[in-house]
Amino acid sequence: MTKTTFDFILERIISNAMDAANEKSGDDTFQDGKKLAYYEILDTIKNEIIAHDIDASEYGLDTALEDLM
Repeated sequence: MTKTTFDFILERIISNAMDAANEKSGDDTFQDGKKLAYYEILDTIKNEIIAHDIDASEYGLDTALEDLM
């Protein structure tokens, strides 16, 4: 996988996570689960980026994930 492809995928995940955080739904339990799932995905990616000595700011993950969502 190229860096460009990874960047694109991560941008889509972040965008989808932000959309999920802003969605209003009648089923709060489902919506809360959806937000938590995106949080866990982004947290895992962020931790792996840091563990591999990559600058998290390069991927927009240098902030608290709660601030993104």
